[in-house]
Amino acid sequence: MKLTYRLLSGATLVIGLAAASAAHAEYKLAFIPGVGGDAYYGSVQCGIEAAAKARGAAVDTQAPKSFDPAAQIPILEAMIAKKPDAIVIAPTDSKALFAPLKKAADQGIKVVLVDTTLEDPSIAVSEVSSDNVEAGKVAAAELAKVLGDKKGSVLTVNLSPGVTTTDDREKGFAEAIKAAGQNYLPQQFSNNSVQKADQIVSATLLSNPDLAGIFSTAAFNTEGAVAALRAAGRSKDVMIVGFNANPPGIDQLKKGQVFAQVVLKPYDEGKFAGEQALNALEGKPVEKQILTGSVVATKDNLESPEVSKYLYSFTCPAE
Repeated sequence: MKLTYRLLSGATLVIGLAAASAAHAEYKLAFIPGVGGDAYYGSVQCGIEAAAKARGAAVDTQAPKSFDPAAQIPILEAMIAKKPDAIVIAPTDSKALFAPLKKAADQGIKVVLVDTTLEDPSIAVSEVSSDNVEAGKVAAAELAKVLGDKKGSVLTVNLSPGVTTTDDREKGFAEAIKAAGQNYLPQQFSNNSVQKADQIVSATLLSNPDLAGIFSTAAFNTEGAVAALRAAGRSKDVMIVGFNANPPGIDQLKKGQVFAQVVLKPYDEGKFAGEQALNALEGKPVEKQILTGSVVATKDNLESPEVSKYLYSFTCPAE
């Protein structure tokens, strides 16, 4: 069943003044996620809203329809024209977003990078993201554990070149899975397409019949890999470890289609990013870089408090 999600509308955000902020007009934050319709960014948005609400700020969220700088840059430029006090953004390309974000910074708008970053992040007051290299190593450890003594080829289906988070995930995974003695194939890129990921895995099954494991760096890649293995009748002997704790990803775990999902902490990312943006505006100390951690979700631990509270959702938790 296909599930469709949408980001929480900026129009529904709580707008108010905290008593401590009564002396000045409320700050206005703009949030631009990497793509709309993604529960991960929904959780990031919930965190930003919580930070803003606690300090009497307002948030305007606008999301591109695809994870693509060509779709994100026009939204960013429209946001800059509204003259927000700060922009919190997940850049969809480490180079292409630099120029428009520098334009914002040059106009005095505080820039905070969340989840993804830039090749040159100097124009940002803060970067908040997961430790994706370490999370990639965690994914490799989980795959190595389930494979045990079985040796074979392992493939990474990545997003797009130049996306800092997924590039780092692959970097950490590659290092650890090679150390585990598996035959690591060259990574391939799906450009965030379920169909392309399906094609990649289907072709790899033909060229490498000893394929034993797949590492998926993003949700759509996992969906495509699951479809390819099912079509080839290889779902039981090729293990998938993904990055995906949204509702379809959890369903994949419950059905045994995926062995494990590395679960990041997007709500924490959003809350920290919102706090750093407001600290910069209020002249308070700002942390230049913040890294959040990860946990591993399997079919057996989904209900545990350590995992369940980090599953990605559009339903914001009560503070």
